[in-house]
Amino acid sequence: MEDIDIKNRIIEEAQNIFKRYGFRKSTMDEIATAAGKGKSTLYHYFKSKDEVFAAVVEKEGNTMFVELNKIITANIDCKSKLKKYIITRMDIINQLANLYSAIKSDYFNHFTFIQKYRTKYDENEVLFIEQILQDGIYKKEFNINESEAKSYAYGIATALKGLEIPFFIENKYSEVNSRLDSMLNILIYGLACKDTE
Repeated sequence: MEDIDIKNRIIEEAQNIFKRYGFRKSTMDEIATAAGKGKSTLYHYFKSKDEVFAAVVEKEGNTMFVELNKIITANIDCKSKLKKYIITRMDIINQLANLYSAIKSDYFNHFTFIQKYRTKYDENEVLFIEQILQDGIYKKEFNINESEAKSYAYGIATALKGLEIPFFIENKYSEVNSRLDSMLNILIYGLACKDTE
């Protein structure tokens, strides 16, 4: 097995361990066993559990941004694109437990990597939403000024963060479709130009 394959296998198994037990309760022994490697092999690739967790969060973050970028570049109308972006984003966060805990938990505040990742995540979120809004303005689908697009993008990103608490922390994700669908209809048709509704 090549180094990159071994490292990826460790990250993949660590992802499952962290998701099942959480960061604090997971051990390097468990990760090594799940990966079918000795603990010394694990420490050859990662200096600590923190480093393994950072690699898992980066992997999950990349997965999320690749999927969201597919929506941004899709050839569909902007109202559908914004709705699909939001629903997909919430669904991905629900699946990627490690990413969500890293973004939201105060426990990780002392990790420089996590702080940088949170900033990158927030900036990308606003940029993605702003891109959809700018495209909708250009295509005359959204009834907002170009100069307001960033403010609207910040507002939407903030609203999405507010929805995460009942959906994920309170384990009510199963209710996401009905509640989110109602909110999206108000949001999207409130932004839409009258002749495109």
